[in-house]
Amino acid sequence: MNALTSPVHNHKVMTARIALLTALGTESVFFLTLIVAYIALRNQFNWPMEHSLSRLAFPLANSAVLIISALTAWRAQVSISRGDQSGLKIWLLVTLLLGLLFVAGQVFDFTHAGLRINDQAFGGVFFTLMGFHALHVLAGVVILTMNSLRARLGDFTSEKHIAIEIGTYFWYYVTAVWIILFAALFLA
Repeated sequence: MNALTSPVHNHKVMTARIALLTALGTESVFFLTLIVAYIALRNQFNWPMEHSLSRLAFPLANSAVLIISALTAWRAQVSISRGDQSGLKIWLLVTLLLGLLFVAGQVFDFTHAGLRINDQAFGGVFFTLMGFHALHVLAGVVILTMNSLRARLGDFTSEKHIAIEIGTYFWYYVTAVWIILFAALFLA
C-alpha cells in the first residue's frame, strides 16, 4: 500500500472535501440572506438602477471573464489529473490572471454603478453583496496563487492534487454565486 491509497491519505482528502462543503454551505446562507434583503428593499423603494443594455454591457463582459476562468480552472484540474505539470501551471496562471481581471472589473463597476453605499438601504446591500463576492474572488485568487507556487515546486501529481481540486471547486462556487448575483442585481 502506498501513501496515496492509505487510510490516512483518504481521510485527509475526505476531511478537506467536507470542510469545503461546510464552509460553502455557510457562505451560501449568508449570500442568500443578503439577496433576499436586497430584493425586499429594492421592492420597497424607487429603484435607481437602469436595466438598459448599455448599463449591462460591462457587467456582462465581466461575467464572461469569470465564466471563462471557471473553464480554465477546470482545464488546470484535468491537466494535473493526467499528470500534465506544464498544463497545470499554464491553466492556473490563466485562471489567476482572469480572476484578477474580474476583480478589477468589479472595482470599475463599483465606481460606475450609479449607486452610493449610503443610498437608502438597498445601496448598502448592493455594495455588500458585490463587495462580499469580490472578497471571495480575492480569496480564490490567493488559493490560485498558492497552488501556482506549489505547482512550480512540483508538489502535485496525477494522484496527489487535493489542493487543486479544492481550489477548483471553490472557484466554481464563486462563479456560480456570481451568476446568481448578476441575475438578482442586474436582471431582476
